[in-house]
Order: sequence, then structure tokens, then C-alpha cells
Amino acid sequence: MQGNGRAGQEKLIDLHGLHVTEAIHVLKRDLAMLRSVARSADQHLQVYICVGTGHHTRGTRTPARLPVAVQRYLLEEEGLDYSEPQPGLLRVRLY
Repeated sequence: MQGNGRAGQEKLIDLHGLHVTEAIHVLKRDLAMLRSVARSADQHLQVYICVGTGHHTRGTRTPARLPVAVQRYLLEEEGLDYSEPQPGLLRVRLY
């Protein structure tokens, strides 16, 4: 996880290149930590999640599994809406 932007109010979680199970584990851990930081500082955090676009997925006809799995996790498990400012990059806002 990396900080960037305005006084550390933007963070990056880079899941690119991880397998789905590894990525979900990292995402769950990092989101919990960042939620805690945001609440203790009583501020919003914008978090970018790099999932890639599947260019390295084996087989040319195999769709990328990571972006779909992360999107599903964000919505169903974390209850977070996300946007996709560019392909392979998701953005969520934590309170």
C-alpha cells in the first residue's frame, strides 16, 4: 500500500499480479487498516485499487478474473461503491 496525494488522504492498494485469493486477503487487510485510520482521524480517504486489465492472464480468450473478483468483494462484502477512473484502476471512498 502506498500513500500519495494531498497530505496522505489518497492511498493506493496494488493488487496487480496477485492471484485472486491473495488479492482478496491483502485487500481485506488493507481496507480494514485504512478504515481505522480514517475513523481515528475523522476524515475521508480516497483509495485507489490497482487490479490490472488482464493482459497477463493465460490464454487469450480467458477473461481477467481479478477485476471481477475485487469488484464483487467491494460491493458484496465491504458494501462499498466504486468507480473506475481508468481501466484496471478502481476508486473507493472510506469514512
